[in-house]
Amino acid sequence: MKKRLNIALCIAMLDAELSVAICEGALRGAKKTDVNLFIIPGGIMNEKFRPNDEEWLRYNYQYNALYSCLKPQSLDAVIIEYGVITSLLDEKEKKEFLKGFGKIPILLLAGSQEGYHSITIDNKAGIRQAVQHLVEMHECKKVGFVSGPVTNQDANERLAAYREAVKQYGLEDSEELIAYGDFTEFYPDITKDLIRANPGIEAIVYANDQMAASGYTALRQMDLEPGRDILITGFDDSRFCLMMEPHLTSVKADAGEIGYRAVLACKDLIAGTYRDEQIESRLVVRESCGCNPDNIAKRIIDRIEELSGEELVDYLAKELIKEYFSFFYDPSKKEAVSEILKEYFTFYFKMAQPNGSLQFAEDALKEAYGRFIRLNEKGYMSLETLFLIDQILYHYISARVRDVDQCLRLTEIITILREKNTSNIRSKKLLVNEQNRTYETILSNITRDMLLRQFRDEAKRYETVSSKLQVMGYTSSYIYTYENGIINDGKTKWHMPEKLYLKGGHDRDTVKLYAGAGSEVDCAEIFSDRFMPTDRRFDMLVLPLFTGEMQYGMLLLETETGSFRYAQQVAFQISVSMEAINIIKEQKEIKKQLEENLARSVAANKMLDEMSRLDPMTGVTNRRGFFDTIHRILKDPQNFGRKAVAVYADMDNLKIVNDEFGHDEGDYAIKTIARVLSESFRSSDVVGRMGGDEFAAFAIVNQNHLMREIRNRIQTSMKEFNDASDKPYYVNISLGIYEFVINPDTDFEQILKEADAKLYMEKKEKKKQLCIYKNITP
Repeated sequence: MKKRLNIALCIAMLDAELSVAICEGALRGAKKTDVNLFIIPGGIMNEKFRPNDEEWLRYNYQYNALYSCLKPQSLDAVIIEYGVITSLLDEKEKKEFLKGFGKIPILLLAGSQEGYHSITIDNKAGIRQAVQHLVEMHECKKVGFVSGPVTNQDANERLAAYREAVKQYGLEDSEELIAYGDFTEFYPDITKDLIRANPGIEAIVYANDQMAASGYTALRQMDLEPGRDILITGFDDSRFCLMMEPHLTSVKADAGEIGYRAVLACKDLIAGTYRDEQIESRLVVRESCGCNPDNIAKRIIDRIEELSGEELVDYLAKELIKEYFSFFYDPSKKEAVSEILKEYFTFYFKMAQPNGSLQFAEDALKEAYGRFIRLNEKGYMSLETLFLIDQILYHYISARVRDVDQCLRLTEIITILREKNTSNIRSKKLLVNEQNRTYETILSNITRDMLLRQFRDEAKRYETVSSKLQVMGYTSSYIYTYENGIINDGKTKWHMPEKLYLKGGHDRDTVKLYAGAGSEVDCAEIFSDRFMPTDRRFDMLVLPLFTGEMQYGMLLLETETGSFRYAQQVAFQISVSMEAINIIKEQKEIKKQLEENLARSVAANKMLDEMSRLDPMTGVTNRRGFFDTIHRILKDPQNFGRKAVAVYADMDNLKIVNDEFGHDEGDYAIKTIARVLSESFRSSDVVGRMGGDEFAAFAIVNQNHLMREIRNRIQTSMKEFNDASDKPYYVNISLGIYEFVINPDTDFEQILKEADAKLYMEKKEKKKQLCIYKNITP
């Protein structure tokens, strides 16, 4: 059997819109060409030295270690998201980076380098169209530009295109109108400074959508509205463009097409016959540039009034695909979708009879509409597009049919079919949400189970993890470790060790454990070793196992992009478990060596016991520590007859923060609540985390009716935090407070239930007026 090609795709980040889109296209390309694809989220080079770095980026450089395992012994070609990965490198550093891949054929994406093949984006056309649109459609005279890093090729090309367009259209040309960002959404001050430095600025063109998102934040912090006070355009046409209000006008350069073409190009790349390609770009007009979203639909409606027959069908299909459909980097798919649209439009238009009547068979209509609506189910068009097409078609047919009842019957049938489809989509989402909750439960147990196994059989640790990965839907998994943990401080050059050891994993229905010499693998051959599947084509995500500065090994997961978010969490849980096991091993060794020092041993055990009573994320007591402390206080006879209060607190809309801003932001919000509660009570009081976003507090008081004072104290602290915070969301909590007198029969669990009931009532009332996003009136 002919050996499949092994292709590595190096991307910047698993949670970056551009990287994920490239992955999706590459996965389609790998399936079409029957090659094995290894996705390497190696991160941005030199990110450790990024100015104004965020705390959570501190150890992102550990992902860079993955690049050193890409060797010609196990790979046939390497595709690199070059423009982003090397955006912080100078020219010399870029060359050194590429030199590290040796003789493997290399294809660069969204960036180029002399001596290497590339697929680039036509940055100039899209930026030129954006400036032209702002000038001709909105009569803008003063247009600013926010560029990316000066070391990024795409950023420089887009800036050059802006400069050319400004001169072409006779706009105000000043360096003061240009600012520089870093392609992320974390620095709204860049936009604020640009606006303050340029009074009367009418529009801002951003070099990517993430920075445009920071522009929205900046404008609203300045009491300005995007699309009204200042017009905004982005670049990349990311999926979140339609989630922003107003919808973001952006330049479409299909990252999925880049990934798809890259994989298809690998055969010619290896053969030495490949010729560089460029992806076209074009402006996609939405509301943020000041346009009315109905303009395009109106233009289509006006035009189809002039057409008939095949010309009408062909025009409508072509225009709708161009304006509203997505993911057509596979020409055969685009052609297939076009045929489905034409078939449906032909059926629809033929229902209108020359005599002004409407003639159709309901079963035939249902069948035709069913084929059409499946384009939505498969992700080729959004629900918004589905509604729009229905409106365009109904507008056409209602103008030609005199019988209003017949038109209403047609509308009724289509509405029922559309609602059925929408209901199916909702059901699938509910199923996915339930599945996600199951996965999160599994994830939370990985560390626990590995630690429970650590005293027994080392192999059993990896058996329990592998079985969990199996349940989570990964087709196969491979957990490789180094002989010992290796420090990678990000300052000295990382050298991949010669050997890795496969500890465990699974392949479809079979969990596999490995030990001894049989588990040893040469690092240079990891992607073609004897453990990789040979009975099928596969897509493998490669992740480093590390905590802080310590590298432990690598995790390989056979998966798709939908599971990326959990893959990183799995790697983190395994890494934390390895760190904990190493710590425990070291503690046991120390205990063995210092056995004669009983006092020190007792102190160490006491410290471990204290750690088990604290919540590691927030630093307050965990559920166990909280109840142990409260029960000890309540059983003390000296406290009988004293007044006390119990508080139950719950964060408002944690799920929205997690979904919209990421789980790191959700964790930050939880830690903020813990801090506010701790600062709102005395050191003698008790604050604990019950789990998730729920907290409880207990205090002995000397007077009655302190509930309002406690509530005001907490809410004041929370307001002070939100006022000072630069986060794009509010951190809010609901409170339930219950007063009681301590006696020998006090049932604290029941008292907490009373507090929880009060919390529930408050939460129910707040739902009508709760605001999660900053600068948005509820």
